[in-house]
Amino acid sequence: MRLTHAQHLALVRAVHRHFGPHSRAWLFGSRTDDRARGGDFDVMVVSEEPDAAVLVDAKLALLADLHATAAFEDERIDVLLWSRRLDPEPSAIQRVALEQGLELPA
Repeated sequence: MRLTHAQHLALVRAVHRHFGPHSRAWLFGSRTDDRARGGDFDVMVVSEEPDAAVLVDAKLALLADLHATAAFEDERIDVLLWSRRLDPEPSAIQRVALEQGLELPA
């Protein structure tokens, strides 16, 4: 996994700060391949939040928070959201993130 310790900590802490302590973060895409080079950070946040507007606000706050840290300065970050309370079944891309991605432990 191509994620520094500082990035890991910043990401997990920011996800918990904006989505709550029970939210989970998954890294998926090219950053999970140690042999790859470059690429953006593809992150999926799994939350139990039932309000779509709250999720969108939290996503924007998360991105602003991450881009304000030295660990993610000038990095491209894509955030995907999934809440079972809004949609019990993950979409195709959410399923890929869950099956092929790596959950980031707190």
